[in-house]
Amino acid sequence: MQRIELPYAASARPWFQHLANEPGAIWFHSGQADPQHHRWEWCSAWPSERFRFLGHGQVEHRHGHHIDHITVDDFSDFLSRYRRDGGAPDLPFASGLAGHFDYDAGFESQQIDSRHTAEQCLASVDRYDWSLVLDHQQSKAWLMIHPDCPAAVVVQLERLKAIKPEREPIATSPAAPLQWRSMMTRNQYQHRFEQLQQHILDGDIYQANLTRQWQADCPNKVDDWALYQQLIEHVPAPFSAYHRATDHSLLSVSPERFLTIDHGAIVTQPIKGTRPRGTDTQSDYEQALALQNSTKDRAENLMIVDLLRNDLARNALPGSVQVPKLFELMSYSNVHHLVSTVTAQLQPQASPLKALFDAFPGGSITGAPKRRAMQIIDELELASRASYCGSAFWFSDDGYLDSNILIRSLVRRGQSVTCAGGGGIVADSDADSEYAESATKVRQLLESLGRVQAD
Repeated sequence: MQRIELPYAASARPWFQHLANEPGAIWFHSGQADPQHHRWEWCSAWPSERFRFLGHGQVEHRHGHHIDHITVDDFSDFLSRYRRDGGAPDLPFASGLAGHFDYDAGFESQQIDSRHTAEQCLASVDRYDWSLVLDHQQSKAWLMIHPDCPAAVVVQLERLKAIKPEREPIATSPAAPLQWRSMMTRNQYQHRFEQLQQHILDGDIYQANLTRQWQADCPNKVDDWALYQQLIEHVPAPFSAYHRATDHSLLSVSPERFLTIDHGAIVTQPIKGTRPRGTDTQSDYEQALALQNSTKDRAENLMIVDLLRNDLARNALPGSVQVPKLFELMSYSNVHHLVSTVTAQLQPQASPLKALFDAFPGGSITGAPKRRAMQIIDELELASRASYCGSAFWFSDDGYLDSNILIRSLVRRGQSVTCAGGGGIVADSDADSEYAESATKVRQLLESLGRVQAD
């Protein structure tokens, strides 16, 4: 593995702006300089191989100018074969697999037939043989090049090596203001809310996440990077990700980690419980205190913690699942959240990708019990969730895996941009409050790019 030290910068943005509209461009970052809690970020582009999971065991594999269609028994096992020797154990990602899964991929693992037609493939995963990695604790930057990196890509990397980040102007091309429209009316939401609560009263489920979408038209002249620049300027988030897949682009400012697996140590951090930030110091403190003392939100959070303990146990060493933190307050630019931490130790024979698939989708965006909650919300929601509530992830050649949950995320497909938001519904939930909360969670994203015609 070739390692070339570059001048350090507080963000990969001076380099990534030259990659962002290239095939397979990908960037995982925290959105802010926080070396204590978010040490690493990395980016890449020009993948050597591309995989699209089409469902029912069908995989489209692109390598060079060739496209093969393959039938597989298990997509996670299939992907694991494309790890290679030659990584860098001191870095989170030097080379390996990265991309994102749609929420709809969870129907496969849960053996559920969705009533919605998925608009795209269920997973978009690329093989990267180089990366640009930043270490914010040591103030270091490196260009990592795998021995198998295609020669044509190595030539492209020469221009990255020449960039002086301190002299590099950040290109900003303002996106035209988008006109967002809600795709679920207040009356439609009320009807579905009541149906969901009846399922809870009947004992079918304890909780379910009800979501709704916003859409906007976006002309072709506005590129993906223009949208994402505006988004990250207004909404910094610790588990942000950008990925140009083959037929759509993912623009995420997610505050929620899903699974990370480092040398067998598994960590997941579900979010359940939300309050908007206050307009001044006192009101902000009151909102945070109300969330911390909310019996309802703590109960919801605990239900999801129990669900995730069971999910992790499928691939964990017996007795290793622990909950070191419950109901921790985490504050972001637009909301306060309650976050818990669940840990476990991976069984030696288990693959990190298998553990990710078996826990997918995250319980915080489905409900409990998971399978029945997914069936019910599929019946009630108006459209496929697609990438929303899916997961962006990387799996390095050294075996390190990290992933987020794709909330606070946009999907760009052609001339359409989609965003979604929702919240967990329990027996004592209030429809007006839940409807307002779903808008609160995404309003900062939507308004960073334009105007919301209706909540």
